[in-house]
Amino acid sequence: MAFTATRDASDTMSEMNITPLVDVMLVLLVIFMVTAPLMDSRIGMGLSQSSPLQPRPLVERNLTVDPGDLFRLDGVAMTPAALQQALAQWQRQQPDGVLKLAVSGDADYQSAATAMATARRAGIENIGLIEP
Repeated sequence: MAFTATRDASDTMSEMNITPLVDVMLVLLVIFMVTAPLMDSRIGMGLSQSSPLQPRPLVERNLTVDPGDLFRLDGVAMTPAALQQALAQWQRQQPDGVLKLAVSGDADYQSAATAMATARRAGIENIGLIEP
């Protein structure tokens, strides 16, 4: 006994096929389950501890980055090598000092990155970004 379809070719299907939709949703669920643990990135934010009895005076120096790879430490123009040497000497004298870094809006990103890397190589850990 053979069964034949009794509907015409002009009849439309009244039900929606949701199988592809379920397949896509399951694939997305697996992707999110796999990538969610990888997105847990934290930045360590350690606060410095100081003596509550004697507050130390805050010693600051200003480093300005101008266009054309021009670095100025407290208004004095320096090369990156001279800057690193001056910052290393200052860091030995004032280990808790704060370096305020001001980057001109016209300066290259590479110049700002060079200034920060130079300060880190000199051993300075307290760097604050300010507007010029």
